[in-house]
Amino acid sequence: MEHFMNLVLIKNIYIGIPMAALICYLFLLFCFLNVAEKSSEVRDLKAILSALLSWTGGAVLMRLQISPGIQFWYHVSLMGLFTIPILIYDFLFHYLDIRGKDRFLYGCMAVTVSAVLLNVFTGCILPPPEVQIMANGGISYHYHAKTGIWLLAAAEIFLLVYVTLLAHKKIGEQLEYRKKLGPLLIGTLLIMGGNILCVMPWSGDFPFDTLGGVGMAVCFVYIIYKQYLFSFSMRATTGAVYLIAVVVAFLPMIILEPNIDHVIGQTDSFTRQFITVFVVLQCLWMVLVMTYARKWLERILYQKKKHIVESLVEFQDMAASILNKKELYQRIRSTVSSAVPDSYARIFEKRDDHFVECTADGDRVLDTEEEARLRSFCGTGGIHKKPEIAVFKYDDKIYGFLYVELHRKNRLIYDEADCIRQIANSVSGALKNISAYEKVYQVSIHDELTGLYNRSYCSEFMKNLDIKEHPIGMIYLDMDNFKLYNDLYGEETGDQILKWSASQVQNLCSDKMSVFRVGSNEFLIIAEESRKEILLSFARLIQNTILEQKEDKPKVIQPITFSIGIAWDKNMAESARKLFRQARRAAFYAKGNGKNRIEIYEKSFEGQEQSREKGYEQVTPTIFALMAAVDAKDSFTFEHSENVSGYAMKLAAKMGLPKDDIQTAKVAGLLHDIGKIGIPESILKKKGKLTDEEYDVMKTHVENSIEMIHFLPNMNYVIPAVLSHHERYDGKGYPGGVKGTDIPILGRILAVCDSFDAMVSRRAYKDALSVEYAIGELEKGKGTQFDPDVAEAFIELIEEDPSFQVKAS
Repeated sequence: MEHFMNLVLIKNIYIGIPMAALICYLFLLFCFLNVAEKSSEVRDLKAILSALLSWTGGAVLMRLQISPGIQFWYHVSLMGLFTIPILIYDFLFHYLDIRGKDRFLYGCMAVTVSAVLLNVFTGCILPPPEVQIMANGGISYHYHAKTGIWLLAAAEIFLLVYVTLLAHKKIGEQLEYRKKLGPLLIGTLLIMGGNILCVMPWSGDFPFDTLGGVGMAVCFVYIIYKQYLFSFSMRATTGAVYLIAVVVAFLPMIILEPNIDHVIGQTDSFTRQFITVFVVLQCLWMVLVMTYARKWLERILYQKKKHIVESLVEFQDMAASILNKKELYQRIRSTVSSAVPDSYARIFEKRDDHFVECTADGDRVLDTEEEARLRSFCGTGGIHKKPEIAVFKYDDKIYGFLYVELHRKNRLIYDEADCIRQIANSVSGALKNISAYEKVYQVSIHDELTGLYNRSYCSEFMKNLDIKEHPIGMIYLDMDNFKLYNDLYGEETGDQILKWSASQVQNLCSDKMSVFRVGSNEFLIIAEESRKEILLSFARLIQNTILEQKEDKPKVIQPITFSIGIAWDKNMAESARKLFRQARRAAFYAKGNGKNRIEIYEKSFEGQEQSREKGYEQVTPTIFALMAAVDAKDSFTFEHSENVSGYAMKLAAKMGLPKDDIQTAKVAGLLHDIGKIGIPESILKKKGKLTDEEYDVMKTHVENSIEMIHFLPNMNYVIPAVLSHHERYDGKGYPGGVKGTDIPILGRILAVCDSFDAMVSRRAYKDALSVEYAIGELEKGKGTQFDPDVAEAFIELIEEDPSFQVKAS
């Protein structure tokens, strides 16, 4: 031990510098020794550190004059020195994904190795140094440079410039890459400069070469730790553990070194056996220490990284399925808080030309000073530089960023910074999914023509309303004479009137109001307001605004007006849907009482309620006038409609439907085939089987019926039943191919009644079939053509009264 310290500190004081470089590189290599990653960057980094160890280790062993001698360790050191730049360039190319240069680097490596081997035998580049013993017993090394060293140095400088230009071109304006990789090139220059200084005549014995190596080690630590090039915090633990293990393993040898020197000169067998046993025990001790160190290290690293990885994986799994920004941002906060101790996640979102902070309590608009500071920070590229900031970006556009505010003294470790980056990457993908979903969702909940919320979203919206806890008011707007606009001016003008009216209503509404299109010419306003006077005042404002003459108003002679109904009292409605029906009923009364009126639903409406039967009585003359026109064209159709009407009333009553639905069944039965007035008689009265083309024409009677019903005032309620009376339970009917319980119940009733009467009645093309046969067909059609429950109820009606089919009408 005394001999070793004397050699290092007294006889050659400058050996401390290369030894410091050796320890640095040994530590760094140990940091990456236990890394399982198979990336080319990690492999290249290990190769660079191995070359640096070869260089500095060879220099140290040469100065310590360790066997097999100065010349051997000198050439080992030189081989490591000349291969370092090429390995660094290889690392740069892999890290920056510069392709097509592998053969070039392999060629450079082959030339370099060949030059070093040639120097071993000829000394044509830089022969081993001349060793001189100084007066104080120290050792001095003098280098004698040959022409070859300057040629090789020129080639290395040319290669450095070439690689630097390639890296500069690849990096471009990406400042984070410049900060990460720039120090690596500076370290290469320090190594080259130090070695050039060593061969200068005036350099003396100072080890400029390994001093440059220390500079390279500093650069390495800077880019790995400070610039987060690789995970270093945990790997530093790895390096420290292995370095301590090596010291512990060699500690017995260092302690016993003087005693071994004392006995080495003895030649008896006991001494030889003692040395042999000591060497074996030393080897076993080294294996034991390294094994224990590895196990202990793996346990430490696993525990430190496990929690971060688990938090990140859990977040990534959830982020893929989250379709709501608020939920996503809350997940970010909880994940960052869990993965990065003593931290708080702040989320900023870019909207139009400004930033807002998305907090758990809602969006916070930044003040002028904060906005200016943030813009300055982003403008200088600072948003990309700091590890505690990660950008949300997709489609080459920045949408916001995550800022992790630390409430602790120590900085982020690599794995925490990497976790933040990966969270941001997952968020970027999730935000893109959310954006796509919101676009599709917004299309699905908005009316294509007016841009208002559509009827289906209105139903969804009302499901989430609790009018007892949060009272609301509803204003129902029913456009007067809309059918007239379409008939007089065409559907295009009708659409323009709807769009204009919708925009007027939308512009009047505040943020606390939602506007829906709930019918062809009907709108609904749901307001966070339950005071009758305010709702009435707002309805009058709408009424007056619609009557105003404006430049963009569609040019029609008739005034555009609305019949408006208001519902507001939560004591008369147990749900939002009930309130909706009250507002619609109030609008119905406004239309019935002269149009362009406002009616407020009150308790007194209960006694004034108009039944569908009364509405039917008002249009009975018109209905029978149309039926007479059908009868004049085809008496079978008239008689069939009366029969179906009678059957449908009784079947609806049998199934326990409300009074209004029974009345609707009656009217729908009369009107279900009214559209046949538009079918050519050649098809309507044809005695043979219809061709496919003729059958297609016949099927249009459903749409014709609907068009004609539109002309009847206040009769739209029968349309669903009429429209669906030819739909089948298995979905193979027409016109919509609707199936199962999606078919309105009255449509399913009409389907059974229509088919039964068609079978038991005489037609121009067939005789009447027996009731028994018709019942059998109804049985066969259960679950395919007919609703099983409806068909069974109809069969029970017949069985209860065999003369039912005769007297139904």
